[in-house]
Amino acid sequence: MGILSGILTFLGCGPQESSNKAASDSSGLVATQIKIDGLTNELQKLREGKTEYDFIGITSTGVDCIYFVKEEQNFQIEFEALVEQQLPYVEKLKTFATSNGYKVSMTTYGNKPKYTTASEAPVVRIETNSDLENTARIGTIIQRFIFGNGEATVYNVVP
Repeated sequence: MGILSGILTFLGCGPQESSNKAASDSSGLVATQIKIDGLTNELQKLREGKTEYDFIGITSTGVDCIYFVKEEQNFQIEFEALVEQQLPYVEKLKTFATSNGYKVSMTTYGNKPKYTTASEAPVVRIETNSDLENTARIGTIIQRFIFGNGEATVYNVVP
């Protein structure tokens, strides 16, 4: 999970310009793009070890960036507030998690946020311990009801 810190900084979430083209970072790598119904396939790749790391994230704007972390055969969901526009979602996600019976913990990966604070960027960890199908369902619910995204929203898969 220590790699997550560097990857988040490298690919990072934060407000992005919208584009119909696949997003690329400064190295020219192109991010896979999906609609929310493609999340199950991406989680399947993660479960099978066909991703570079033990997590993936999805984001359409940079602000709505949620990460799916594989732990054995189950998944956890995380959200890191790296930019100021993400801060209001910390409490919304904590409320969502507790009202749906999930354990919530706060952590950090040592990343410096892009807003004025002496603290490291906060990470909300929603401990769903869910299987692939339930994780995709929970991710869909979060994107829809927390971030207001619909079925037609296009997400970049990061990293």
